[in-house]
Amino acid sequence: MPKETKLTPMMAQYRQCKSQLPAGTILLFRLGDFYEMFFEDAQEAAGILNVALTKRGDTPMCGIPYHATGNYLSKLLKAGRKVAVCDQVETAKPGQLVKREITQILSPGAHFDERMLEAERNNFLVAVSVSGGQFGVAAIDLTTGDFKVAELENENAMIAELERLNPGEVIYPEESEHMAGLIGPNVSVLNGYEGWVFAIETAEFTLKDHFKIAALDGFGLNGHTAAIGAAGGALHYVSQHLRRNVTHFTRLTFYEVADYLVLDAATLKHLEILEPLHRETAKPGTLYAALNRTSTPMGARRLRDWLSQPLSSVEAIRRRQEALGQFIHNSPTLDRFRESLQEVRDLERTISRLSIGSGNARDLVQLRSALGRLPLLRGLIADAQSAADPIAPTLSEEIFDDDEPDSLPPLLSELGGELHELPEVTDLISRAIVDDPPMALKDGGIIRKGFDPALDELRSGATEGKDWIAQLQKGESEKTGITSLKVRFNSVF
Repeated sequence: MPKETKLTPMMAQYRQCKSQLPAGTILLFRLGDFYEMFFEDAQEAAGILNVALTKRGDTPMCGIPYHATGNYLSKLLKAGRKVAVCDQVETAKPGQLVKREITQILSPGAHFDERMLEAERNNFLVAVSVSGGQFGVAAIDLTTGDFKVAELENENAMIAELERLNPGEVIYPEESEHMAGLIGPNVSVLNGYEGWVFAIETAEFTLKDHFKIAALDGFGLNGHTAAIGAAGGALHYVSQHLRRNVTHFTRLTFYEVADYLVLDAATLKHLEILEPLHRETAKPGTLYAALNRTSTPMGARRLRDWLSQPLSSVEAIRRRQEALGQFIHNSPTLDRFRESLQEVRDLERTISRLSIGSGNARDLVQLRSALGRLPLLRGLIADAQSAADPIAPTLSEEIFDDDEPDSLPPLLSELGGELHELPEVTDLISRAIVDDPPMALKDGGIIRKGFDPALDELRSGATEGKDWIAQLQKGESEKTGITSLKVRFNSVF
């Protein structure tokens, strides 16, 4: 930024906010009904957003309407830029500088913009680290709470895994020019991040502190320094660099690539597993489109994951096919199960929005509806297991001739046991939230009448102000014994 001999209070405030941000972040600064950008931010954003670049004195600037922020944010994120939003956090008063704070920092791999998100695929932010000749790849999805990490033996395997994950953004230790040259041509957005964050000591502390644990052995990370570096780097980047709430990341999964059939980008492309080879081809021309009969976006994302990373373990294949066989032999239960799942919808993203404070009352109603289906889903899983024909061979028995006993319980039993009913949560939402709440929290009218007496009293005061003030005056007069006591509105007090 050019130096100025004297800054106005507002521009001094802008400079102070800008100084807090990571390098290269475009700052949207709220001024009344507009978000304004200044200096190099304005020069860069004006071209991306196709808005007029103007000047205030010698200061380049451009602005976008507050009510249309979402569309412009999407364009900046699609262009691979990080964006910080600085909002007014108090009511503007004449002659006084309004207080402003940075309320969120968005990046292509860490946002909740529905215009860019696809319900059927994850939006991963991936961190890559190298240690002892091994490559760690950690994928984190802010919208679903998915957090997983793998360790690869060579550069080609690492690139193949990146191509499979198809991340919205990739970060790497910024001092590694070789890593940047290797990854850059294969990803859409690549950002360097401070190398010390990926160091084993820092990364291990980041993970232990977040999960409140003394050791990482429970995640299967013992001895996997590259994986730890990548996982710690990803979590640090989202929580510290982007200042996002990460409390909904409650699990970390370490997966062995050797447990899966590795399909590189060329294989996925030419076999048309996820995307058609030619863009003008209709979507049903892919294996994913032909097989996708999932009832929820969560299922669609899982199917994409399974097709791009098929199992190679015989035992894992056997358990999955036995679970399918139990449903196939009881098609009425399968039909009811699919129908019930439709009411669950995208529970992962609903919970994530609510966990980080960006959700609304309709998300709460959807959460109640989804949790209300869990008892029925558990019952249908039990029905499928009990009604399966014990004489008819399962799919796995038709394919595999292996007399070794199973070392794990049936998959459906395991999955059914992981469905935890939360009646206290559904009851609280039912008692507290109206059946058809407004979309925006600021519209009010979300809490049911009778749930909170204090709120009911305030609502009554808002709608019946004069009567409320008269009753307040009468009550205070009786309490104090001051017969001349008056309660009136005053702009000062």
